[in-house]
Amino acid sequence: MKRYTILHTIESGGPGGAETVVLNLVKGLDPGRFRSVVLLPPGPWLNPRLRALEVPLVEVSWKAWYDPRGPMKMVETIRKYEVDLIHSHLPGQNFYSCIAGLLTSCKTLVTYHGPVEFQDGESVKEKAKLWFVRKTAARAIVVCKMVKSILVKHGFRNDRISVIYNGIDPAPYALPVAGTLRADLRLGSDVRLVGMIANVRQSKGYDVFVRAAADVCRSFPSARFLAVGHVDEGLAGPIKQLVADLSLGDKFVFVGFRADIPQILSELDVFVLSSTSEGMPLAVLEAMASRKAIVTTQCGGIPEVVDDGHTGLLVPPSDSGALARAIGDLLSDQSKALRLGVNAQAKFQKDFTLDGMIERYEELYLSQLEAV
Repeated sequence: MKRYTILHTIESGGPGGAETVVLNLVKGLDPGRFRSVVLLPPGPWLNPRLRALEVPLVEVSWKAWYDPRGPMKMVETIRKYEVDLIHSHLPGQNFYSCIAGLLTSCKTLVTYHGPVEFQDGESVKEKAKLWFVRKTAARAIVVCKMVKSILVKHGFRNDRISVIYNGIDPAPYALPVAGTLRADLRLGSDVRLVGMIANVRQSKGYDVFVRAAADVCRSFPSARFLAVGHVDEGLAGPIKQLVADLSLGDKFVFVGFRADIPQILSELDVFVLSSTSEGMPLAVLEAMASRKAIVTTQCGGIPEVVDDGHTGLLVPPSDSGALARAIGDLLSDQSKALRLGVNAQAKFQKDFTLDGMIERYEELYLSQLEAV
C-alpha cells in the first residue's frame, strides 16, 4: 500500500479556526497512508505545535501577493519531499498553491473557510486570482454549504466542490471538568456566567454582545459576561469604550486568549457567538460537545449546525435586542437550557467529531490520488 505525502499550507499561523483544522489534520491522518509536510509563515501559535509533532516544517515569509518567495519555496518543498498532493487553506495561499501545483504538475486542493475570505472578491485582482484557482485547482473544499454557494456564484463548478464540515475531538469536553475561572475572577456560585469564545475581530460582533449584555443585566443583575479570545487592542479599543459607556464595569470581562477552553465552557451557563460573518465556527462545536446552551446568529454555516429551538437559539446578526432576549430566555429557564444542551451534544456526536472529519478528508485525498 502506497504512503502518500501531503503538503499542507496556510498563510497564517493563528490562533484561529483554519489553523486548528490544519493542526488536527496533521495529527489525525493515518500515518500508515499519509505523511504530512507543512509550509507556512513564521508564527507563535501553530508553528511550535507542529514542531512538537515532529513533522517537516518549512517556514517562509512574503510581503505581497506578487512576491515570488512563497510559491518558489513551495515548488522547492514539493520536489524535495516528493509531494503527491497539495492541500491549501485561505484565499492567498490557495492562489500560491495553484501556481506551485501548475509548475510541478502536482494536484492542488484548495479550502475556503468563510464568507469573510471573499469580502474583496469584486476587485479586479481578486477576481483574477479566483479565476486562476478555479481553472487550476483539482477540487475546492468548503466547510459549509453557504460557502459553497459563494464559490458557485464565482463560477466554480458545483461538482468540483466538496463540503466537509469541521470536527473536533470530543474527549476534552466529554466529562465534567473542574475549572478555576470563577475562582480567578472571584465570582460566587450564584453568579450566572455568559461567555463568548472568539478572538476580538470585526466579524465576531462584539459590540452587539456588549449591548446585549447591558440589556440582560437590567433583568439579571448577577449575570457576568466574558470575552474569551485573543485581544487585538486596535480593534478592542472601541469595544472596551462601549463597555465603559454602558456602565458595565466588571460585569463584562476580557479574559484574553486561554488554552483551557473545556474548563471555561464547563463553568458557563450560556454560550454566545454574536458573529456577523462566519463559516463553520469551531467554538460552536466546542460548546455543543460540552452540552452547553447556545445562543448564536443566523449567519454563514451556523444554521447548518444549530437547529433553532432544538440544539440552540438563533437570532438575526447585529440585533442586540434579539440576542439579549434569547440569553434572558435561557437564564430564566434552566430546564430549557439543559434540554438544548443535551440535544446539541447528541448532534455533535453524530455529525461533527474529529474522527468523522478526518475520515472524510482521507477519502477525498485518496479519490484524488488514486484517480486514473
